[in-house]
Amino acid sequence: MHGEINILFYLMIYLTAMVLVVPIAKRLGLGVVLGYLLAGLALGPNGFRLTENTESINTLAELGVVLMLFTIGLELDGQKLWDMRHRVFIFGALQMVVCAMAFFGATYLLGMNPTAALIIGLALALSSTAVAVQMMNDRNLMNTDAGKSVFGVLLFQDMAAIPLIIAIGLLAPVAGATQFNALNAIGAVLAVIFIGRYLIRYMLRWVAQNGSRELFVGTALLLVIAVMELMTSVGVSAGLGAFLAGILLASSEYRHELEADLNPFRGLFLGLFFITIGSSMDIPLLLSAWPRILGLLLAYMTVKFILLYLIAGIVRIQARERLTFALMLGQGGEFAFVVGALAVQGKLFNVQQGAWLNLIVALSLAASPLLIKLFDIINARYFTGKEDNATMDTDIKQREVIVAGFGRFGQIISRLLFSAGIRPTVLDHDSSTIETMRKFGYKVYFGDAARLDLLEVAGAATAKLLVVAVEDREVCLKIIHLAQRHFPHLEIAARAYDVSHYYDLRKLGVTVIERELFEGSLRLGRECLRIMGMDAYEARELTNSFRDKNYEFMHKNESIREDKNFASIIRQGREELERQLQEELNLPKVGFEWQEKLKRAADEKL
Repeated sequence: MHGEINILFYLMIYLTAMVLVVPIAKRLGLGVVLGYLLAGLALGPNGFRLTENTESINTLAELGVVLMLFTIGLELDGQKLWDMRHRVFIFGALQMVVCAMAFFGATYLLGMNPTAALIIGLALALSSTAVAVQMMNDRNLMNTDAGKSVFGVLLFQDMAAIPLIIAIGLLAPVAGATQFNALNAIGAVLAVIFIGRYLIRYMLRWVAQNGSRELFVGTALLLVIAVMELMTSVGVSAGLGAFLAGILLASSEYRHELEADLNPFRGLFLGLFFITIGSSMDIPLLLSAWPRILGLLLAYMTVKFILLYLIAGIVRIQARERLTFALMLGQGGEFAFVVGALAVQGKLFNVQQGAWLNLIVALSLAASPLLIKLFDIINARYFTGKEDNATMDTDIKQREVIVAGFGRFGQIISRLLFSAGIRPTVLDHDSSTIETMRKFGYKVYFGDAARLDLLEVAGAATAKLLVVAVEDREVCLKIIHLAQRHFPHLEIAARAYDVSHYYDLRKLGVTVIERELFEGSLRLGRECLRIMGMDAYEARELTNSFRDKNYEFMHKNESIREDKNFASIIRQGREELERQLQEELNLPKVGFEWQEKLKRAADEKL
């Protein structure tokens, strides 16, 4: 019982520090990660000395990294990974090789042995997924060219970190740790693959049908912790198993639900991870050698920024977004702490060298939000003319219709509803759009509609209709999935990005779908036919026939889109559609003959 009280006591201390310090840091614009590091610094041996005997806290902190890898795996369904293949495998590999070789050369010249220099070079090449993703989400950058490229590089780094951790364990096994055995490791990996592919989905389906939301959350945590224990027991990185499990569940119908349920735990435990890093920072070393440490920090971040900016140019990221790309990836990564700790435990380099590495990486994490904040201020003052300071609205007036997304598509729908006397609750994640629309008298609430808590605040429990008009297809599917699971009474009308997205929406059971550009293109095409000499009635009938046959063809071929001959089938269908339309053009125009007879009869009377 004493041990349990001890664990709860230290957990209370960590959470108290988190609650007190992190909001202040965020309020001052220093960023969440820097707040966690400062909280850890206050608790550590150089602060109030309240972090002794906290092995259980360290285990929870490790769980944060494992949860992060699991949710990253959930993002990697086959289609998305294939679509991002260039950004992940080309951009990511180029960034890792260039940065790792530069830092390897620098540390080797400073006197490190080749093995230690290579490990440090690879560790310093990594960037912080937690910091970069958080900053991009805060600034609504995930769907920009730079944001997608940053995310692709981070995915590659996270995948590369796993074999790096395993390699260090093989080069220098830690005393007392479970010894790596290739046969056991392969067996554990195969077990995770088998369970993830054939058992977990059935278990999640059974829990979803027979349990509560809390039980589903518990099942998700059970899955991650069980995989973590299995991989640890055979001497393999727990993150590897979690990452594999996430990939295997990426294409399941429970992907978005797992993400939504585990994200709060991931954020909490990652916060504990950063607090433990802050508490382990060697402040006496920083105070005694601060000119050299700050010089190395400046050199590290400057070199990495320059290399990233050059890489952005090589891979042809738009010129105006290269600076964002370099800033988002310019800090050290959380895996650098893991790599450094394993290297020190395995005696690949000494404790003091590990302390230097930790200090430089931790200080870069602290400096990164400050640099981004400075960039935001400069950008707002000299380029965009405004700074993005929006925070999520919580006092939302609830109505019968919720519109998610207030871009061009959402604006037209909302204006039509307004004209009919129906005032919807409008949500959008772009603060600049919100500010502009408010000038024209529209009340738009700031927030991410893909968050269950925001949908609840917006009144989804009592609303009748949810209109999903967001531009990002993945976000669209996530919103619909959350709404269907938690608010099954809601009628859903959705914007389809293209035919593939249209199929995805129909697979979710959405029946009210409008393909963007389709109707506008048809109307413009009808006017083009009229300008080219076709009768207005004939042009309208041909356009209507094209629309009907297009949807008929889409629905007919919906079930075969995974067929390897899908492309040739589509081509044959298009040719058949064109042939049918041409036949209709050649049919006798009964309507026109009737109009001509009326006209001749009128002429005769005259």
